Amino acid sequence: MDTKQLNTFRHLAKSLNFSKTAEELNFAQSTVSAQIRSLENELRLTLFDRLGKKVILTNEGHSVLNYANRFMTIEDEFISSLKKEGEITGELNIFAPNTVCVYHLPLLLTNFKANHKKVNFKLRAHYDTKRALTELKSGNIDLMIVLEEEFQHADFHVDCLRNEEIIMVCNNQHPFSQRGRVSLTELRDQNLILTEPSCGYRNVLSRTLLKLGHKLDPNMWFENIEAIKQCVISNMGLSFLPKIATQSDINCGAFSQVRLEQKFDTQIKLQLITHKDKWLNPALKEFIKELKARFDE
Repeated sequence: MDTKQLNTFRHLAKSLNFSKTAEELNFAQSTVSAQIRSLENELRLTLFDRLGKKVILTNEGHSVLNYANRFMTIEDEFISSLKKEGEITGELNIFAPNTVCVYHLPLLLTNFKANHKKVNFKLRAHYDTKRALTELKSGNIDLMIVLEEEFQHADFHVDCLRNEEIIMVCNNQHPFSQRGRVSLTELRDQNLILTEPSCGYRNVLSRTLLKLGHKLDPNMWFENIEAIKQCVISNMGLSFLPKIATQSDINCGAFSQVRLEQKFDTQIKLQLITHKDKWLNPALKEFIKELKARFDE
């Protein structure tokens, strides 16, 4: 087994297509097939099911992929350790939900790119947290930035940067906008326009209302916060959103904050998640450092 075989295996595991893998690696398709067959023979495992033109990673293949990713990371670390220190370069693959991408990252990325021009970013906002954790574990993502309840897992290292306040907002003409305090039980009869079901802060609201005997049944939901805010401005319902995403709208009078009487049992936190076994290359290490400095201010 050599690194070329492992590299070919990782590409095929991602594309699940021999022709595409051959094109990516600039190999003949027969070379890709031969390398995969050689690796399977050496490991005495079937890594892929071949169903006609379709290729599917087997359970053994998934297991080998995790080890292959870790092995290639160690190889990258070894090669980098032999190089002299110099300008930070590389590509960072980051997952962050839309809220973080829109309201937290633009200024930080602008400043970081100004100082480290040869670092490129791939931001993935379309995954849900479960999918992102799978990608992080397999090595396809370097860093997750999430708005979730405090996260703990044996495979990951987590840094909590700060609490992120989530508030209820309504149209300025809604009766709640003029109320001093509103109880959570009064939300049961309201049209709610919320984020997607996998969203961490939506789950906090759902559990809280369930304790009060009300199953959350939103009038509609969107993955895009800007769409939700426009619905609130149009008086289509109330929403439960991060304060960072709504403060400027409240300040300019676009809509109002609902003053709730009760607090929620759990808090949403802005967190950084990396794999505990992942080597932090210079670009990733510097970016995490700047992220922490930004929220320590």
